[in-house]
Amino acid sequence: MNVKSDEERKSKVLKVRLSDKEFAKLKQYTEESGLRSMSEYIFNSIIATPIIELTDEELAPEKARFKEIADRINSIAIQVNQTGNIYPEDMQEICQGIDEISARLAEYQAKLERFAVTPQTFKAIVDKAHESVRK
Repeated sequence: MNVKSDEERKSKVLKVRLSDKEFAKLKQYTEESGLRSMSEYIFNSIIATPIIELTDEELAPEKARFKEIADRINSIAIQVNQTGNIYPEDMQEICQGIDEISARLAEYQAKLERFAVTPQTFKAIVDKAHESVRK
């Protein structure tokens, strides 16, 4: 008989509410992972998920640049509302600002996608995470 010590015994319960669609996805991922239960899948997902921290200090230059672009677009909008005219160079500036913001956001998205885990790679990550927890 396999008797667990008090330290090994799981006594805490976490309740999570899911929509039917979310539950179906969780069930699918659990089955694809090869783990025995949704509880095991959720637990392993938690310990295998990297924590990403971005400080305000790190994001300050981006936020400042985005604010500059937004302020300039807003001033052009005010000018258009007052005069009823929009000039080609203003449109060009707006497009450049939007393109710059889009490009920077795409960079962040690409960085975050590197952390995405597919069900196919999940098992290896979980095994590695378990090794580090055991140490």
